This record gives sequence, structure tokens and C-alpha cells, in this order.
Amino acid sequence: MKRFILFLILSSTLFSGAYAQIETRVPRTDSAGLFVFLAPNFTYNFVMADLRKEFGNNFAIGADLAVKMKNNWSIDFGFKYFFGGLVEESVIDSAFKHLTSDGLFIGNNGVAVNDIEVEFRGIAFHLQAGRVIPVTKRYRNSGIWIKMGIGVTQHYMNIKNPENKVLSLVDEYKKGYDRLTIGFSLYQFVGYAHMNRRNLFCLYGGIEFYENFAKRQRAYDFSLMRKDNAKLFETMIGLKIGWIIPLYRHNPNAVFYYR
Repeated sequence: MKRFILFLILSSTLFSGAYAQIETRVPRTDSAGLFVFLAPNFTYNFVMADLRKEFGNNFAIGADLAVKMKNNWSIDFGFKYFFGGLVEESVIDSAFKHLTSDGLFIGNNGVAVNDIEVEFRGIAFHLQAGRVIPVTKRYRNSGIWIKMGIGVTQHYMNIKNPENKVLSLVDEYKKGYDRLTIGFSLYQFVGYAHMNRRNLFCLYGGIEFYENFAKRQRAYDFSLMRKDNAKLFETMIGLKIGWIIPLYRHNPNAVFYYR
């Protein structure tokens, strides 16, 4: 009996040692789990359709608050701020035709002013739903990320008038020139997301698409001498990269695989 007990003790000791070696040699695999995360992002956008007629390509920074569920479906709310797009010269000539001469703004003393700047600015809010499709068994929280959403997009011409050198572009008067536009928009994203429960920071990137069905919002346009009733169809294609900062992560059971 004593020999049998000793045999069991030795056998369990050897088995535990062997299992410990297997555990250290075999990499852990993430089981699909719940993630709540903040995703700041940066995008370079190519403008098309009616937007191309007025502005050049632009940049955007934004952030998404997202939930990826255990079944890898995701829901997120996104905000975007657009900046840096140049305004086409033809638009400046038509929008400010009463204030310019030979392409330069006329200042308060009748002298040409060359430091008036006009740039594209905008914001967007979108509610999105999608799914992460794993491409390997080892990383079940990562993979091809496909999303679709709806939201609202707004843009306008940001007019910088330093020291109020042009009185017609002061405060409320700017609204008669800035072509404020708001519309319902559709959103799509296709890319790759890497989410690992053992890493604090992860990345994602891909291509996003906007289709905006927009209208002018100002009550009066000074260049038209009436309200602008134009209906616009605007599109953007963006190259996007983002940073995933987990706020909460479910701790799924680790799964082990023999090589």
C-alpha cells in the first residue's frame, strides 16, 4: 500500500512538471470576449461628387466609443472633426465677388489684404454597427472589421479675418459667406482591427466611406442675394488609422493548443 501511495505521488509530481513545461511552451490564445474601448483616430479624406466642386482633400481627427461583444458584433458612436481642405479658387471668386479684386480681399482702407484665409471645416456624428471577422484561431478578438452606420455631417468655409481688416467679414456677417451645409449621411468602414486582452494598446486601420445628402443652412447668401436652396450629394473616401484603448475587458478562459 505504501508503495502504491508513493507511486501516485511521484506520478502526479512528474505530470505536473510536464504540464507546466507545456504551458510555458504553448502560447495562450485569446477567446472571443467583451471589449469596451475608446478609439481615437486620424484620417486623410479624398473628396468627390459635389464636395469636389468646392473643396480639396482634407484631414480629420476623431474618436469612437465602442463595444465589441463576445460574438464579435460591435456597436460604436463616432465623432469626427474635419480640417485643412483648401477652398477652390472658383468658389472664393464666386462667394466673395463683392469683396475681392484680382483675387485679393479689399480691406477697410481700400488697400488689398493678402492674409485672409478660407479653409474647409466640418464635423460628423455617426452611430455604427459591425462585426470583427477573425482570420486566425489564435486571435479571436482580432480580424477584418466591417461597419456600417448613419449620422449627420456638417461643413462650412472657415474664414479667418485677422484684426478685422475686412469689415464685411466681421462676426455675424461671415454667416452670409460661409456656405454652412448640413445633411444626413451614410457611413461604411472596411479594415483590420487587432485587439488583444493582454496588450493595453492595440491598433486598427482601413478605408471608410461617407455619402452625404446635404442642404445649405444659412437664411441668406450674400453672393446670391437670396437663400441658397441647393441640394447636394457629397462623398468622401478616407484612409483611416486608429488606436484602441480598452476601458473594460472581459477575462475569458484561456485556451491552449499543442503545436
